[in-house]
Amino acid sequence: MIENLKNAIFNISDFEYINFVQDSTSIKFIYQDVIVYGYKDSISVFYDDTEMGVLTQLKFINKENSLKTFSDISNALSYMYYLSRVTSDIRYTLYHYFLHRLKEIEFNYTHFSFGLVGSYRNYSKDNRSIRCDFEGLSIMNKKVRYNCLIIFNNDGSCKFSFYPEDPEWNEEKICPKREVDKIIEYILNLKVDNYEDIPLIES
Repeated sequence: MIENLKNAIFNISDFEYINFVQDSTSIKFIYQDVIVYGYKDSISVFYDDTEMGVLTQLKFINKENSLKTFSDISNALSYMYYLSRVTSDIRYTLYHYFLHRLKEIEFNYTHFSFGLVGSYRNYSKDNRSIRCDFEGLSIMNKKVRYNCLIIFNNDGSCKFSFYPEDPEWNEEKICPKREVDKIIEYILNLKVDNYEDIPLIES
């Protein structure tokens, strides 16, 4: 695994910016602040701003919520590329963090969609927001009768809203919170199971 991973480094498109260190039991390199450790039988990929060589300090991403271990080089490098996007773009930082927090609070869904959205007047790549829809929801194994969506903006803000399981056109109740942790807190404090009972004004 160690020798194969070392060879794979040279297939990374911008490998000339990568330095790696190898000993008899492991190999380590950092790709755009993402740390990759290769061992005999596994590869660990994560972000940790306490590691030597990591230049960026992030609020929402750490080793605990980014660490994954792989037995396949291709999958490890795919996650490395993904995590490099997460650590360099606030929209993807919030996306990754929010999904991790949903797992922690046992917020489960049967359907998930991901897309980039923006106004027709300003639809450049850098100005688009990430939109995620969640359907078939249960919280701590309790089914709820509403769906929800969240939008991650490139200024670090979020927009979270609820909509019915069978919505009519443009039907939603918008959460007043704009920070990701406060949105999670709002979800946890919501003690209703039906869309109609959510104490928000419908837009």
